[in-house]
Amino acid sequence: MDVDSPRAPALAAWTFKTTITKQPFYYFAVEVVTNGPAEQSMDAHQFHSFLTAVLVEWLGVVGSGMSVDIMDYAFPRAVVRVPFNKHKGVWQAMTVNTFRLLNGTAARFKVTHGSAFYMGVAASSRREF
Repeated sequence: MDVDSPRAPALAAWTFKTTITKQPFYYFAVEVVTNGPAEQSMDAHQFHSFLTAVLVEWLGVVGSGMSVDIMDYAFPRAVVRVPFNKHKGVWQAMTVNTFRLLNGTAARFKVTHGSAFYMGVAASSRREF
């Protein structure tokens, strides 16, 4: 039977089905908050070291082996990527613990945004500039 014929049976419409699965990573927008004068010379490596120290203090050996990636850094703010199944523990460790900067000033991490997608923290409409 000819497809262009008016009596031809209707062709089945193709459908595409997708399932949203759990994301492999979770992203945080993190800020360093100090009680005194901030240290302006902190680089990304020092930021990562302080973050790892906080994770070790709160989570012990599990925190020391946790994969933490800094995606974007401009002191005092950073975008951090962690495994999705560990993000709750990392969030707790960052918000509960305090640490001392190299000049002796007390500091802590403040999570300003969290999202399963990088764009959720990198280009937020609620971000203060």
